[in-house]
Amino acid sequence: MKKANTIVIFEKSFYSSLGGLFSRSQPAERAGNLISDKRLLHSVRNDASIFRRTLILIMFAIIGLSVNLQLGKVNAQSCGTGGCTSSSETNQYPSSTFSTSTSTWVTVSAYMNAGNWTLFNVTSGNTHEWTYCPNVEGSQAWDAELTLFNNSSGSTLCYSDNSGLSGCSTAPYISWAATFTGTVRLLTTVSGCTTNTGSPYSTLVWRQVNGTPTVEILGVDVSSYQGASIDWSQVKGAGFIYAFAKATEGVTITDADFQTNMVNGENAGEVMGAYHFAHPEDNTAAAEASYFLSVAGPYIKTCELPPVLDLEGSTLQTDFTSAQLTAWVQEWMTAVQTQTGIAPILYIGASTAAYLNSSLNTYKLWISNPGTSSTTPPTSIGVWTNWAFKQYDWTGTVPGISGISGMDLDVFNGDTAAFYAMIGCPLTGIKEGTTNDNFVIYPNPAINNLTIENQQEAAVGSKQLAIIEIKNIQGQLVKTSTTTGNKTILDVSAFPGGVYIVEVKTSKGIVVRKFVKE
Repeated sequence: MKKANTIVIFEKSFYSSLGGLFSRSQPAERAGNLISDKRLLHSVRNDASIFRRTLILIMFAIIGLSVNLQLGKVNAQSCGTGGCTSSSETNQYPSSTFSTSTSTWVTVSAYMNAGNWTLFNVTSGNTHEWTYCPNVEGSQAWDAELTLFNNSSGSTLCYSDNSGLSGCSTAPYISWAATFTGTVRLLTTVSGCTTNTGSPYSTLVWRQVNGTPTVEILGVDVSSYQGASIDWSQVKGAGFIYAFAKATEGVTITDADFQTNMVNGENAGEVMGAYHFAHPEDNTAAAEASYFLSVAGPYIKTCELPPVLDLEGSTLQTDFTSAQLTAWVQEWMTAVQTQTGIAPILYIGASTAAYLNSSLNTYKLWISNPGTSSTTPPTSIGVWTNWAFKQYDWTGTVPGISGISGMDLDVFNGDTAAFYAMIGCPLTGIKEGTTNDNFVIYPNPAINNLTIENQQEAAVGSKQLAIIEIKNIQGQLVKTSTTTGNKTILDVSAFPGGVYIVEVKTSKGIVVRKFVKE
């Protein structure tokens, strides 16, 4: 349970216990100053019974706070003995192996049945929590219990049935400090080690207690359907830091706004990528890959999104056997990777993900799963064991994109470091490449100060006016400076850790650099 909930519970019990002596508008800390309140003290002196009642009620309030604080200690290890055995396991669900480094509660699945077992990666020394408690975004449609196993040895690590947590006392809750680095298996059962199937379902959540709060890596996908008037600065400013833009379809269609989207998006600091809408029923994979590369090739590069094959259609599974469709996809992916050196991503729905052969699961998966939350993992990813992107909405709204009924919204499965590693721009040792200017920034990563230097101008002793802007990865301006010197030192010690964009504007143009704040 979150501490904020504990305070609310205490506040409610406190005012209830005082029987209306104080209005809800008074702060709770007034209780500690009751005796110093002259008006109340005067009343107490004139009525000993009120005095006694007040003391008793304060004692009850303190006792109530103590109880609620004990129930709120979700960060302490809570690990019971006993539990169920693997004989109660029916199937692995979800099929992914989960990892997290966030202290924010993350939904494992809202479709859990008793008998499901789920795999989680853990690191020695980290404390993880699992529960069905609704107070922390879980839900319990039946009396659940949890048993945690070492997935390698099969030994039981922890067990919980009725947690006693306020508001969900019958929900299980495990808090376990990992004693090894590896994989654990969590078994969900109905109390008594029984199983069930179908509706009603329960919602399992988990987190890493000593992790960091979740920073969602959100993006959009666009085509000419959105028009050419997208304000990409607004898109990025709203927190959507990347975009997939439709480039081609089949072997004859080039999206009318592809180049406009790519250029304007990159200029606004968006991480951009190109996708191809496939028609395997009409064309060979080689022909479609060649056509896609003829249009999108110049935009496929490191530090941008990998290219994408968009495979969808209601007749795919009737037009092709699984082996035939897998072979077509493999040929397209191989052709694009051979020409660009970058492995493509595959965009598909759950049904196609289950229909294709597992030989394709070496490619990153972008799964279509609309009508869900950005924080909820997809429930079905077929032959894949993990996913890279999830399209979680078809009807979203995004500042800077107007005139349509709904936007496609996407979320990346990972943190900032994982995202930039995926596009070939790891957060350590960022390389900007060779340009026709001589601006350098150092140290990178930076801790306290960041130096921005124009080495060419310094070498000849000349100066030029420069406007320096630093933006966070969401495109929000966090610092600005104007200088006529060739070397500027900026204090970045108060910046939160992460990736930042430095823009240096001079009469010769704009230079863009990235740096990491540790």
